[in-house]
Amino acid sequence: MKKLFYTIILFVLILGNLQEGFAISKELINFDKYEKNLIKSKVYPNIQPTRMQDPNKVEKDKVTGVPIYRVSVSDMLIRRWLVTINSSGTSVAAKRYSYCKPVQTKGVYGGKKRWVLGARIHFHRLPYNTWAKIHPPFEIIAFNKEGKFVNIENGVIDNTGQLFQIILEVNGRNYNNSITIRMKNDIDEEMDYFMGYLYFAGWKKLIWKNPNYIENVDLREIFRLPLYPRSIPYKKFVCFIIMRQGTEIGGDFIVYIANVRVSYDKAIVIEEMDIDDEAAWQIITQQQRARAERDRRVNTAIIDIRRGEAKRQHRASAVMQRRRNEETEDIRRAGGQAPAGGNQPGTNQPGANQPGGNQPGGNQPGGNQNPPNN
Repeated sequence: MKKLFYTIILFVLILGNLQEGFAISKELINFDKYEKNLIKSKVYPNIQPTRMQDPNKVEKDKVTGVPIYRVSVSDMLIRRWLVTINSSGTSVAAKRYSYCKPVQTKGVYGGKKRWVLGARIHFHRLPYNTWAKIHPPFEIIAFNKEGKFVNIENGVIDNTGQLFQIILEVNGRNYNNSITIRMKNDIDEEMDYFMGYLYFAGWKKLIWKNPNYIENVDLREIFRLPLYPRSIPYKKFVCFIIMRQGTEIGGDFIVYIANVRVSYDKAIVIEEMDIDDEAAWQIITQQQRARAERDRRVNTAIIDIRRGEAKRQHRASAVMQRRRNEETEDIRRAGGQAPAGGNQPGTNQPGANQPGGNQPGGNQPGGNQNPPNN
């Protein structure tokens, strides 16, 4: 009887391992590789950031005449990621002292040094709930001009069917705040995945498992997915959401995020077709170009407003030069070269803050000032 019991336990363990083997496992984003991949993939041009691009030299929109600023590698660096706090919980101090930066570990955990995303969030101390989003300054691109996937495992995962699990590697500081991952799919639906609480110290892997995942295919709803001209399903990173309950400690909060890994079933088993549909019809390419054009118009409006605001900023040239030096150092650290083209640091072109960044005239992130007690 005891022998049978151990045999059953062994079978269950083997079945559990096989279950994980059924799913594909890909990194949604890894911040140790993120900036290297930005440079290597060439999805974003390694030119001067949007705030330094000369409006008289860039291409103009044929309809509106507004300059078309190109989002560059410098604009997407970890240092440029934003922390956005909900409107009822924000303040001048919250905007001023909430920001992201790349942080290198000592190598105690994992055996080697690596770069992670560090975020400082300045919550209020009042007894009501507050949340903060940690996100890139511009939406991550999923397709290039030819309609092909880009940024795979650098913010995008392709051919996503039913999710099996999500693993988030994060470093806590014993604050009982929760963390959620938000992703967007191919039809622009946003989905939130609650990963758990950060009430621990040091590195930990938080795991979300799909409670509706059915391993036995005989029990699943079976149907055929339409293929071309529908694009292959994918998921794209949107943001991390940190939630502070009103009963928890307010003020400054620090979190470090290393990577996110997603395990999932294939949506489509891609086989070699006798006809290249996209080469013949260009439908997906046209759709993605239209989407890229919409995104570009939104980004251009934001950039143009921020550039105008920066013209009124006190000591704009000095602020721009310091930020440019930081970005150049980050790019070189990631194996790239200093951005080419555009105006060089120290010129009179305005240095705009990123959307949601510091207030004009205020000190920039990383300064030595202490936040007020509010």
